[in-house]
Amino acid sequence: MEFPKISIVIPSYNQGRYLEETILSVINQQYPNLELFIVDGGSSDNSLDVIRKYEKHLAWWVSEKDNGQSEAINKGFAKASGDIISWLCSDDLLMPGSLQLVATHFESASEKIGLIHGSAIIFKAEKLEGINISTYQTPSKEAYLSGMVFPQPSAFFKRKYLDVVGHLNMNLHYGMDYDLFMRLSLVCNFLPVKNVFSKYRMHDQSKSMAESNKFIKDWKKTFICLCKNLSWQDELEFLRSTGLYEGEIDYHHSFSFRPDETIVSAVDKRKALCFQLGHVLKDLYWTGKVDEARRLMKILKGNFSDSWINEDPRLAVILSKLRIPEFILRSMKRIRRIFD
Repeated sequence: MEFPKISIVIPSYNQGRYLEETILSVINQQYPNLELFIVDGGSSDNSLDVIRKYEKHLAWWVSEKDNGQSEAINKGFAKASGDIISWLCSDDLLMPGSLQLVATHFESASEKIGLIHGSAIIFKAEKLEGINISTYQTPSKEAYLSGMVFPQPSAFFKRKYLDVVGHLNMNLHYGMDYDLFMRLSLVCNFLPVKNVFSKYRMHDQSKSMAESNKFIKDWKKTFICLCKNLSWQDELEFLRSTGLYEGEIDYHHSFSFRPDETIVSAVDKRKALCFQLGHVLKDLYWTGKVDEARRLMKILKGNFSDSWINEDPRLAVILSKLRIPEFILRSMKRIRRIFD
């Protein structure tokens, strides 16, 4: 087997305490055709010492002020020459042997497969928190268009398709991964695999924990952008009618590429809309907005197929909980906190 070149971009800012472990998780893959970039945002901690320690393993690195993670990753994308590309945040890790597995999967996949995604281990400190697999048992094109349904550190994509759809949207700082993968799914197909490719670290300073409420806003913007670019007017009006998109409904970012008409024509717009609203409902529930979640539940149940709703097991569980009276639900949450 001829090993395709794989480019990995590590964006970092003041993550010196995790950065060395992240770098080593890539270097220790011992993948024979690796291109590694580190894009530091001008850190004031020990990050530069760590980077210089491993400089001989890097294709390129820089430390300078930037406008956030999206711009940092794009700097790496601009330098990358690999056939396959991914990025790894400076507090996450690759599992041993992941790059070899990714290369093997791409080698045996059809040419139209542009992205392969696996699972991730979620951990906090040294404690295993769980396994993050795809939200859906068998993700559909509608699922990929509606939100993030797989862990970003475990996704690898072909550079030739990245060149078609463009790099990360620098106006997005939380949902830029979903936005990119949404665009990629309009020009190629994705392949879910059973391998665990990465470890996703949860800590108090990570965006996933410290600013989790901001992700859904970017997801809403991205889906609205999709609807506007594909002229899904009925779906836009439905979103408007829910009252849940008032802060995002005017957002627009024109595609710089032409979506594959074969892919677009096969998409069930109504199903994608259902899945997007399912993500919003989950966020409402997780952030304690139970009344709004119940109202959205009625909208979902009244307008969409139960079979679609049940394709997302996490959504199905939340819907069953929302049928429980409020005071019982609060008691259950208190009991769970006591024993967690």
